[in-house]
Amino acid sequence: METNIEEPLTPGDIAGLVNISRRQLERLFSSHLSSTPTRYYLELRLQNARRLLLQTSLPIIEVSIACGFSSAPHFSKCYRDLFNCSPSEERRQDPIESE
Repeated sequence: METNIEEPLTPGDIAGLVNISRRQLERLFSSHLSSTPTRYYLELRLQNARRLLLQTSLPIIEVSIACGFSSAPHFSKCYRDLFNCSPSEERRQDPIESE
């Protein structure tokens, strides 16, 4: 998953790569991570996006593309849902940016 941030794999693809069924993959994620593969992958991509927002000067649209989002509005909505602020608000709150 971490090596396919820009072009996310489907749960079926991931299951195939590790030679288990999609349902078995979902059971393993549920029991060990209390999440679904899809949700875990989304949060992984958003954590990567947050790192890029705070540590680089890449435009937000480029961050969204680099993290596998097909549109900036979808990226912003997912980001806000997880972090309770938009990507642009995150950048404005960063103390390094304001110095």
